[in-house]
Amino acid sequence: MNLFCLLLTAVTAAGGPGPLRPSWERVHVDDEAVVGPVHAMGRDDWSVARGRLGLVTARGGEVASEDTHDHGVLGFFQDRPGSLYALGEGELIWHFDGKTWDEQHVAPRPGPGRGPFAAHMLYVGYVDPAAATPRLVAVGLELALVRQDDGSWASPAPAERQPLDDRGLLGPSFGPPAGCARAAWRWLAPRRGAFTCHDGRLFIWDAGAVVARGNLPRSCGAAPDTLVENEGVLYASCAYATLWKTEGERWRRIVPPPEKGLTAIPSLSFAQGCLFVTSKHTLWRACGL
Repeated sequence: MNLFCLLLTAVTAAGGPGPLRPSWERVHVDDEAVVGPVHAMGRDDWSVARGRLGLVTARGGEVASEDTHDHGVLGFFQDRPGSLYALGEGELIWHFDGKTWDEQHVAPRPGPGRGPFAAHMLYVGYVDPAAATPRLVAVGLELALVRQDDGSWASPAPAERQPLDDRGLLGPSFGPPAGCARAAWRWLAPRRGAFTCHDGRLFIWDAGAVVARGNLPRSCGAAPDTLVENEGVLYASCAYATLWKTEGERWRRIVPPPEKGLTAIPSLSFAQGCLFVTSKHTLWRACGL
């Protein structure tokens, strides 16, 4: 019996409910590029990255491609209903207002003195919880940009960059629960996120309040591959292309898309009762979960 089967046997033996078996449908297949992050704003409204080839965006059944000019999209961030940001390589920041995409920021082409490639990547956006008034921040491993009142994006003062980077990638500063060595952080919404401990415990951080949400499934270890939330229900993808959702304080397995050779689910999104997941070249959707 392989490791995947052992994991499923352990879940069943624990007396939990059987797995959910949704009807998966292919929403988008890309033969030219590896499908990247996905963000859904409705059942038929979604955007998915296509590596350096750009984006594909669907709105009400109409599908359009966007060329990001050789800047790969690495992440999405929704700051409010109808407003979506795409973040990526070369300090890429695009904004979608519900109708069209607009380029708000991009770095000059790399040249002498521009530094390593990682210094110009953005992939996490958030509303800074430490600011006196709401401000949007986009960060990467070595970069932080802050949205200005005129809609432009600028680097903060050097002393401020690292704290902004840390809040984006590691979460706000707060005392962890007893015995918790923090393992991972995920922003779920403005001023709301989730963090895990190395012992597998999961907590929600909500504007400073910390709420326990039990333990992660075994296949997640100390951190899920990705985690999203909808109306208090959490959805996670973990090792061996396993999918999960919370039902109260327990996790229930979701049978993944029927794709041959599926080994990982790198991105999830949820909107209007539908779960969207990506594989290497396909965007899948299952509704009614």
